[in-house]
Amino acid sequence: MKKLMIVAVAAICLTALVPQSFGAGFGLKFGYSSSTLALASTEPIPFSFGALDYFAGGIYFEGGLGFISIQPEILYVRTGGVYEVDEANSLEFRHQYIQVPVLLKLNIIPAGPIRPFLCAGGYGAYLIKSEGVLEVEGVSDTEDLTSDYERFDYGFIGGAGLAFKLGVVALSIEGRYNYGMANLLKDPAAGDSMKNQSWMGLVGIKF
Repeated sequence: MKKLMIVAVAAICLTALVPQSFGAGFGLKFGYSSSTLALASTEPIPFSFGALDYFAGGIYFEGGLGFISIQPEILYVRTGGVYEVDEANSLEFRHQYIQVPVLLKLNIIPAGPIRPFLCAGGYGAYLIKSEGVLEVEGVSDTEDLTSDYERFDYGFIGGAGLAFKLGVVALSIEGRYNYGMANLLKDPAAGDSMKNQSWMGLVGIKF
């Protein structure tokens, strides 16, 4: 947690200190996340997780000049996956994170009312809570699994979108992919791993 807070505070301070001529601003983002868990093992895995859909959102900061800008964010995200035996029987894992992406944003057209962009970078994330939800014949049982997983996750992000300049504010829509690199399992057996992967669709408003 300490490392994540240092990264978040440093990113915020960096953007807050740049001059206004550098195009600094802040805003809100919210949208949709569709995540799954990538499993690996030396033993055959008889099942795979389907997508878990949930809300994602938070705040972001942007400082840039023309074609290039830096965009740190602080987001709430839920990752995980669901294994469905049938309509009445399933196993679902839910991991709740505070995620701090730091992105390099390429503004393909930096002026005008519609501005396409590409973004790429990395993220660090801290696990707030993890739950396992077992549903059998329509009856759900939830168990806290937080202690079974590593608290810190990290990975890469890539995405693209459009920004719309509307007077003193700017709206944006974007799609991005999060590729987790950290093994979420505590004390895994040799060759065993569980990693986060997710797609996101986000809408932003910048002031």
